[in-house]
Amino acid sequence: MMKFHKLLKLQPAPFFMLGLLISYNSMDNWLNSTMMDYLTESLNSERGSAMVRNMQDGLSCLFVVIAYLMSEAYTGSFTAISFCASASTMGSMLFWISSMSDREYFEYYMVTVAIALLTMGNIAGKCLSQDFFDSHLEETARAKKEELGQQCTNNNARLYGISFAWTISLFFCSFGAVFICSVVAGDNPWHGIRFVSPFMVGSYMLFYFGYAWYNHEDLLPESNVGKFCRVCKAAYRKRILAYLTTEDGYYWKNYKQGHLYEANHGQDRVVRLLPRVPRGFGWLEKAAIIDKKQTENDDVSPHMQETKGELCTVKQVREAKSIVLLLCWGFCLFPYSFVAASGNTFFVSQASSLKIFMLIDISYLFLLKTTMTGMVIPMLFLILEEPNVAKKISKIIIKFGANRKIIDSTTVNIGIGMFLAAICCVFAWSVENHILYSTGIMSTKALIPQFLLLGMAEGLVEGQDGLSRLFENYASESVRNFAEPFSNLVIGLGKLLSIPWFLIFDRWLYESNNTAGRHLDKYFLMLAILNIVSLIGFSFYYYMFVRDNEFPEDEERRRRRRRRRRKRRRRMEQILVDDGLESDFEEANGVEQNSATNQGPEVPEEDKEIEMEQISEHDHEIEPISEHATREEHLTTIFEGDSNLQNNGVLVVVVESNEA
Repeated sequence: MMKFHKLLKLQPAPFFMLGLLISYNSMDNWLNSTMMDYLTESLNSERGSAMVRNMQDGLSCLFVVIAYLMSEAYTGSFTAISFCASASTMGSMLFWISSMSDREYFEYYMVTVAIALLTMGNIAGKCLSQDFFDSHLEETARAKKEELGQQCTNNNARLYGISFAWTISLFFCSFGAVFICSVVAGDNPWHGIRFVSPFMVGSYMLFYFGYAWYNHEDLLPESNVGKFCRVCKAAYRKRILAYLTTEDGYYWKNYKQGHLYEANHGQDRVVRLLPRVPRGFGWLEKAAIIDKKQTENDDVSPHMQETKGELCTVKQVREAKSIVLLLCWGFCLFPYSFVAASGNTFFVSQASSLKIFMLIDISYLFLLKTTMTGMVIPMLFLILEEPNVAKKISKIIIKFGANRKIIDSTTVNIGIGMFLAAICCVFAWSVENHILYSTGIMSTKALIPQFLLLGMAEGLVEGQDGLSRLFENYASESVRNFAEPFSNLVIGLGKLLSIPWFLIFDRWLYESNNTAGRHLDKYFLMLAILNIVSLIGFSFYYYMFVRDNEFPEDEERRRRRRRRRRKRRRRMEQILVDDGLESDFEEANGVEQNSATNQGPEVPEEDKEIEMEQISEHDHEIEPISEHATREEHLTTIFEGDSNLQNNGVLVVVVESNEA
């Protein structure tokens, strides 16, 4: 593995973006530490301040969706990031000016405008910048591999090393920035904006100076939301049409037919399009039904109907149904969103009621939570994705006879995150019981477990291997760039729904700093029970609709992958034949030697296709091999590119050949 400093040098694009990510993390930590106390003091109402804070968080997540849609179809990533960074910078400057103002009414209006600007720009800019940062890391890994040629035989290992190095750098720089902010703030956390605001201005200028080194992607002809709305509009117009009994009435348009299922509709047996969706959304597939009345009477071709927006292809309908399937699944995560919303509101109120222990105030508690979310959990997944570790895990899974696809691990991760959120509420309930009914003095040290658990839950559910990866696994490849907006849409809607949830249980919240009238212990206990129930519903939905309901892959991508795998096998066979090991290769892959006079039955082409489909979906891409490469380099590259060969004993053949 290369030295740490070699992985970071000569990479100007990530360097210019690093400061912006650090400033977003600092601003996020400062807002979480100070905003709840400021609103409670200004409004003199915990219920009102919690509602305002959750509205801010929920709208911030929804602005992420808007920013992504603008960037992919209208402006591009750089322009969208610049807009969000400008809004965040102006909001931070207004906070800075308000902290030095003596006029209360002037401060009130400036803080209101600053909150609105940060709502639009902070979370959206952070998500866009992180994706922009990750895409440039991948580009850097590919460029470095082309530069080194055969000295680097595994591009995934290179990408792993670069991601590992930059993740560590981002975390420690963010940690240092938050520490400096706390030192500058002193006893008044509000004064921390005097460091955060100038730092954000400087990092934005640094980001803009790196324009020449950034990659600017092409814009999409239509956004994913535009496609989805077009399908819904066409389906609504055809809602009176009957479902089809054969597949001939669907508008396939050069899309391979198949991936259907039969269902009962009244007394008829109809043919429906996969994927399956909950009842109430099946009418979406009517958008792909050709209206025979228009075709026969008005002589309007299906292509003309599509041009008018009255007809959609089967592929477009399946994309829309896959999004609906995942959105309905995301509704099970609303109770988790209530817990995440409580972390920025009621957990802060608890910290205000406790004695500070060894300088562990609310800012350090949020830093601890951010460490789990942004450092520990991502690093854990990076370690598990390291090529050597991934191979060992695959061997263990195969050894125990696991036949399920590895993509189900994302579902397990989210389920664990929901369970940790419930345990977090149990710890919060215990602390609140002590605050209300115990006469002893409790310090902020008691809040460490619940902040740790909340950080772990957020890392598992909202991290890159959480909802975003879930969307990528079960949605069509053409809409997978909607993964991050999908995650923020689910969490944002959940936080907005927490506002009427507060109104239902407003008797448990207090209206002043007097804790005698509140019963947050009951509220936390109810959230714990609700998360366990939602976890059961999440699992039930998976087994009912998602488990055996995979989206059919794009045909061209499937054909390319099959051709690549056949090339790997042919090259492996040729190299082993040259070394006189062809019989070992056939034996390792379960192929018996047949004489010329006694040939076994020919394997049908359909069985060959099924065999190719059973190869792991996580195979590496083929690495280009130089014509001057040695036999060992050929074997290494082919072996690393085909996990099916690894699982069938070819490794033994290669090792024996090298020893000989």
